[in-house]
Amino acid sequence: MFQDDLKTKGFKLGQRITNGYITRWTLTTNESCLLDNCSNKVNELCFLHWDDIARANWPKNPLSIILKCLGFAYWYFFRGGFNAYYKLFPGVAICGAYPPVFLLLSFCISYGFACLIRSLVFIDNPILHIKLLIFTLTLFSSLYFFWKIANSIGIVWLSRSIFFTHKLGLTSDKELRDRVTKFADQLSFLEDNEPSHKLKIVGHSSGSFVLAMLAAELHRRPNQINLCKRLSLITLGQNLANLGMYERANNFREDLEELGHLPKIDWLDITSRDDLLCFAGVNPYTSCGLSIPFAKSYPRMKIIQLAPLKNKFSSILFNQFEIHFNYLRKNCHDVDFIGLLINTK
Repeated sequence: MFQDDLKTKGFKLGQRITNGYITRWTLTTNESCLLDNCSNKVNELCFLHWDDIARANWPKNPLSIILKCLGFAYWYFFRGGFNAYYKLFPGVAICGAYPPVFLLLSFCISYGFACLIRSLVFIDNPILHIKLLIFTLTLFSSLYFFWKIANSIGIVWLSRSIFFTHKLGLTSDKELRDRVTKFADQLSFLEDNEPSHKLKIVGHSSGSFVLAMLAAELHRRPNQINLCKRLSLITLGQNLANLGMYERANNFREDLEELGHLPKIDWLDITSRDDLLCFAGVNPYTSCGLSIPFAKSYPRMKIIQLAPLKNKFSSILFNQFEIHFNYLRKNCHDVDFIGLLINTK
């Protein structure tokens, strides 16, 4: 999708270089004016890989997802999670409740349907246990049907994403922080050997708190002060509060505090109230119980429209998975994602 969007704007990705942690592409075009009107500048895109850590912590089968969902539901509804989310942005609170509620409805409907089928069977042989067998087969067939639905409409993806962040907030983020340290080491190495004119770090969705971790790691390194002056941050559909509100997420709150010190790193935060999977218009500092640094609002916050005006209500209600990724698509009229990346002014 991203490469196709680049092609429509006259760009193409050049040579691919990867070391397993960072994948680099040179960005080439036949029109040098597109590259900031400067032919001796080279634009390069780097993708930072941490998805393997998230996937390694994802529950792999339906039973493990159900058990994770039950544990999360207890914290969410009985330990104050829902209320905390609702105070910040009601839409996120509703989406957080989506997997447990879907699980409950799936079991209730499947159980009711299995009971109905069992009652329609007139064979009653205590030796063969026909009714019990039919009940069990119907129950599990119905649950499998709901599993397929959950997969197709993104509930499984949403559940895994929620559980991963929930684990980071409750236990330890050491594995992810070790990866962020590797990112910072390699970016520092690149700066020493191939210094950049400008450097932008972009984080979408859960990538927003990885962005904050990485920017803070670079910011606290004395030898990267000059880099921080050329560094800018863009968060899209951020859920920084999703991690920062956990009591044990002290390291993450320290990262945000670090970004509140000089030299100030330019930070643009783009969200949409149509996107119920992000904290639209919620300042990451206030949501984490911190004071907003600097005189002006930080980060700079921009709220855009993502859902189409036609049939907007139904689009928001049934297409949240698509809406959450519309920030990155070329047909997003309120934000030019590729333009934000390429523009080095």
